[in-house]
Amino acid sequence: AAALAAAAGGVVVANGLFGVLDNTGDELADLLGVDEVPPAAVAAVRLLQPLYEPLKAVSPSCTEALYPEFNEVNDWNDCSLLPRRVFWRPGAPPLLIRQTMTKANMWEASTGSAVWGGGIVLSRYMEELGSAFWEGKRVLELGTGTGLGSVTAAKLGAARVLATDRDGKVLALAAQNARANGVGGTVSAASLSWGRPGPEAADSPLAKSWDVVIGADVTYNRDAWPVLFETIEAARVPCLLSASERRPNELASLQDAMRKAGLAVELVDSPMRNGYGADKVKLFWVRAPQGPTQEGAGKGREGILSVTGV
Repeated sequence: AAALAAAAGGVVVANGLFGVLDNTGDELADLLGVDEVPPAAVAAVRLLQPLYEPLKAVSPSCTEALYPEFNEVNDWNDCSLLPRRVFWRPGAPPLLIRQTMTKANMWEASTGSAVWGGGIVLSRYMEELGSAFWEGKRVLELGTGTGLGSVTAAKLGAARVLATDRDGKVLALAAQNARANGVGGTVSAASLSWGRPGPEAADSPLAKSWDVVIGADVTYNRDAWPVLFETIEAARVPCLLSASERRPNELASLQDAMRKAGLAVELVDSPMRNGYGADKVKLFWVRAPQGPTQEGAGKGREGILSVTGV
């Protein structure tokens, strides 16, 4: 316990030294109580960054979604910029997820090149549902990003998982993470543009049979809500979304928009206990649309009710 506390304290001190604002010199001067630190000393301290990154990756701020991606000084949460993230699993080895967002490219890189708070919450909730729910399921992930949701589903026993996105580099990252976590044979990746597919789209992922759709942090662009809702309807199976509130009343507006679009939705509280992931992220269970379902599709919302209790 003492070692963990010391490591956590070290991460807190090091955040300023190695963080995204690149204030190593000023932070080091404050730490030492001096006006200015020689450039050579600053350069020497920066050589320690490779030691900081793995400690940061296992700190609760990164594994428990304690902080938002942005804060009041417009500082990006450094967790998004780590080369690798660690996500603990109960009674099983952790998931190791590679990210490609860095300080150098963070304003140009795809949002899918890093894990966001909603993705952590979705993965944790999926773990709480357990393998009894996911065993044998055919899972379609929207906006997969790093592939954390797809990898989680596969680890929990899903029979087939398709990670979709519209960014080719992101799809390659998701596939790489699936292979690195030993589920490359279960998880495949494919491009998917949202919206209701036309009759000519027989090869669309939405034309295949699924048991459940998942997605995390795919609602940040309000203008994309209509095509997202069309995609959910087109899948014709229950959908589990994890959404983050980055603007006042955003999640209430999302729920209202879903209902106006004819989607039956129920909100579930985040499984996280503290911080941003607990306070600002909600899970949305969307009922399968009424009418004929896909041939061979899963139990539908009634089956989910018996597992989730919502």
